[in-house]
Amino acid sequence: MTVTLYNGSMKQLDNTRQLNQRVLFAGDIHGDTKHAEWVIKYASEQDCTHIISVGDFGYWVHLPRGQKFVNRVAQLAEQAQIKFLWIDGNHENHDILRDLTDKFGKHAPINTPNEWCQYIPRGCRFTIAGNTLMGYGGAYSVDWLDRVEGESWWRGELINPFDVDLLSPQPVDILMTHDAPYNNGEKITYKDDIQISIAQRHLVKEILDKVTPQFHVCGHHHVRETWLDGETEVNVLGRDGMGADSVLILDLSQQDDELISANTHAYNYQLGVEFNQLLESYE
Repeated sequence: MTVTLYNGSMKQLDNTRQLNQRVLFAGDIHGDTKHAEWVIKYASEQDCTHIISVGDFGYWVHLPRGQKFVNRVAQLAEQAQIKFLWIDGNHENHDILRDLTDKFGKHAPINTPNEWCQYIPRGCRFTIAGNTLMGYGGAYSVDWLDRVEGESWWRGELINPFDVDLLSPQPVDILMTHDAPYNNGEKITYKDDIQISIAQRHLVKEILDKVTPQFHVCGHHHVRETWLDGETEVNVLGRDGMGADSVLILDLSQQDDELISANTHAYNYQLGVEFNQLLESYE
C-alpha cells in the first residue's frame, strides 16, 4: 500500500498485495457545502475512487439545510463517480443515526441517502481493494452547554467504554476515528485540558491498541498533526477551510475493487447504564 501525504510525498506500507484504489480522507466538514464541493473536486482531480470523512460530516437532516447539504454531497459524488463515506463526529444527529442502525444493522455502510453517500457505523469493518478498514466515530463537544439537546447536541456523541470493551481485537489495516488517540500526555489543542475529552482520547487509544492498524486517520482537533504510535502512523486532519491540511490520500490497489462489509462488533446504544449515569452528572 502506498500512501500519498497532503504535501505530495509518498510512503510505503508493509503490504505486499497489489492495489489499485485511491482513497481521500477528509477532516471535519461541518456541513460546509463549499468545502465539501472542494473536497470532491480535489478528489476527482487526484483520481480518487473513494472519500472517507472522519467525523463532523454535518449529518443534520432534521433541518432543511442539513437535508440540502447531504443531498448535494450525494449528487456531487455520483457525478464524480466517487463513493463518499463518513463516520460520525460529535456534531451529527445521533438520534437519527441510532434509528438507522436499528433498522439496517451495523455491519455495513448505510445509505444516507443513497449508495453514493454512506454512513459507517461504529465498529463497522469493510474492505477496499483487499484492505480492511474500520470506522469508530464519536467525541466530546466542549461547547455542549451552549447547544440545544435534540437540535444541535446529542448524548449519543460520546464513545461508550462498555462498547469498546466488546470490540473485536481482529487487526485492521486502516482505522478511522473522529477523536485522536491519547499520546502520552502530549496535548493537541485546548480540548486536552478537559477531563472528559481526555477520557475520550484514552478510549480511542484503547481502540487503536486493539486493532493495531498501520494507519490511523482522525480529525476533531482542527489542526494537522502526525505522530507514530508504535508501528501505527497517526494522522490528525484539519477542518473545513484548511485546504490541503484537511485531507490525506492513500493508494490501495488490488484486483478486487468492491467495497465489502465484514462482520464485526457494532456500536450498541443499549449498553452502559453506569456510563449514562455519568453523562447525567454533567448536566
